[in-house]
Amino acid sequence: MFKPIKKTFLLVAGIAVLALSLVSCGPKPDEGLVEKEVTQDDSDSLAQSSWAFVTYPLSEFAGKTVKIQFSCQMKVDNPDGNTFEADNGYTLKWQVNSDGYPVVAEHVFTADETDWVTVEGTKEGLAIAGGNVLYLSTNNESDKVTVSIKDVKYTVTYGENKKAPKPKTYPTDIFTVGEAGSCGITLRDTKEAFTIFTDGSAAANIKTEADGSVSWVATAAGGGGGGVAFYVKSSKEEIQIGNYDSIDIELVYSPITGAWNPEAQKPGFCMRILPWDSTGMFGGYEDLEYFDAPDDYGTLTKNIKITDDFVAKVKASSDEDSVLGFAIKFNDYQKGLTDGDQLKVQLKSVKFNVKANAAADKAYDDGLTAAQRGTVEEINYPTRDWSVEADKVTDADKYNKHGWVYLPAGYDPDDKDTKYPVFILLHGFGQNENTWGLTNKGRGGKIKGYMDKGMNSGKVEKFILVCVTGVADKSWGPNGSGNSFAGYNCFGGELRNDLLPWLRKTYKIKDGRDNVAIAGLSMGGGQTFNIGIGECLDLISNFAGFSGAMFAAQGDTNPGKTYVDGVDEKFEAALKIHNLYMICGDADDLVYGTFPGYVEAMAAWDRVENFESFVFPGGTHDFPVWYYGFKDFIQMVFQEGVQLYK
Repeated sequence: MFKPIKKTFLLVAGIAVLALSLVSCGPKPDEGLVEKEVTQDDSDSLAQSSWAFVTYPLSEFAGKTVKIQFSCQMKVDNPDGNTFEADNGYTLKWQVNSDGYPVVAEHVFTADETDWVTVEGTKEGLAIAGGNVLYLSTNNESDKVTVSIKDVKYTVTYGENKKAPKPKTYPTDIFTVGEAGSCGITLRDTKEAFTIFTDGSAAANIKTEADGSVSWVATAAGGGGGGVAFYVKSSKEEIQIGNYDSIDIELVYSPITGAWNPEAQKPGFCMRILPWDSTGMFGGYEDLEYFDAPDDYGTLTKNIKITDDFVAKVKASSDEDSVLGFAIKFNDYQKGLTDGDQLKVQLKSVKFNVKANAAADKAYDDGLTAAQRGTVEEINYPTRDWSVEADKVTDADKYNKHGWVYLPAGYDPDDKDTKYPVFILLHGFGQNENTWGLTNKGRGGKIKGYMDKGMNSGKVEKFILVCVTGVADKSWGPNGSGNSFAGYNCFGGELRNDLLPWLRKTYKIKDGRDNVAIAGLSMGGGQTFNIGIGECLDLISNFAGFSGAMFAAQGDTNPGKTYVDGVDEKFEAALKIHNLYMICGDADDLVYGTFPGYVEAMAAWDRVENFESFVFPGGTHDFPVWYYGFKDFIQMVFQEGVQLYK
């Protein structure tokens, strides 16, 4: 039994690196040679209407030079018999999306070849980067065939065939507890105990010791290794980071014996600053400095400078330099670690060194009253697993799905005359409905601050914001891992048939496609273009991609134009895109390579009435770029007297 799947695009992680979600076996315990065998249990059938891809992520092997041995069973159904070239046949290739698009295996089908055939091949010397995938490509953009695949199996090998290093033993007696009150945070010669930012921390075994120090265990997670967040004051009031010239920290650290790759680099850390609108470890932060420990384990003391440029970054991101807290993050990115490796940390002291003649710190005040701020509420809307064919849906495939809704100040459910535009905001790969930090706790998160202040000032017209999970199968969550390709690809069914109708029924939303916007970061940006525009242009007319993941087919020298032409073939010209916004950092190794070409095509697209793009200087594939894009977009699309839906 084949399951139909749609053409997929390159899905790039927001803050997490793509990991294999297939069956794999680990490295042999006594060898340095690592061999991983991957198999696919199910089969796929693709109805080909343009370039078609089935992708398998390779990011588990990022930084390695590998050998791939591949095999599968394939066949081509070509009832019209009009796509096979007399001399060349019909070629299907399994390739890697790295330099030169190297071919691992291929087969040339002939017109009389209608049964299953074995496709296999080997490729050595492949340098794997973080976003690389193994994918299937066809050789003609306009083909009308069905490609069937089963029994996919491939083995990835890297390293040398030698004895593995002997596992190291790490000490536990270096984590000592001193006199009561001897540890903590010092501000302007006033010392107090650490106050943990409980909701904003991402570590295990967090414990406050008798001397006031705080210990925890951080776990490697593909670059998203956690840590602990702290308030700068026990009163949870802010300080102005521009009043300080440096921060001194002292911490003790050691890998956990038996849970640390012996070939890994020395442990690394990051001092992360949390502005007034932060929701914690991964919500609304600015990274002050990354640094490595001098030894495998021991005590680390560090003086970290606070530069004028960093203060300017905080102000640009959060309007003020008011800082709510800080975090000590475990830096597990490209350190040779294995996901699941663990590091114990004990934070002894933190001291903010004040500048001479600095002004007194003051608590942040956005100048708004409670009545001038919007509210955030949780929602649970009915939907189903859209990866299941309609005639096979059972009660087990139906569920209520969690999300967040922002309602603007003054929203009154009893006021039947006042209605608002609606904006659906999507996350990236490996993330979920909580990723953007919108919450009904505390100040509600960074994007809530942007909306509250923008709407109160009149720069942004009032609208309703919805943050949901872009995974439309049973793996969605709540608080899901966000790594289902099938769930991402079928989100259009949920968006069209469940989410938008439920929102219109539940909230006071203006009629018509011109009052609907959708945007997303990374993979959510890809969904915005491929599903929002590509499938739901009749329902939505305002779009934004924040480092949107768009995949260029092999040999396509102008993928932006290919995308535009595909949309124009599907939808009538009268369906205009009223607002289209794109942003990407120029240091984004995952997306920026294709970004300029897509921008050029979109800017010239006669379907688009209002187009804006921005290249974020020095921006990587991370939240400083995406928060900037969100703030930019809401002032473009929801600005009184400017937006085109009026």
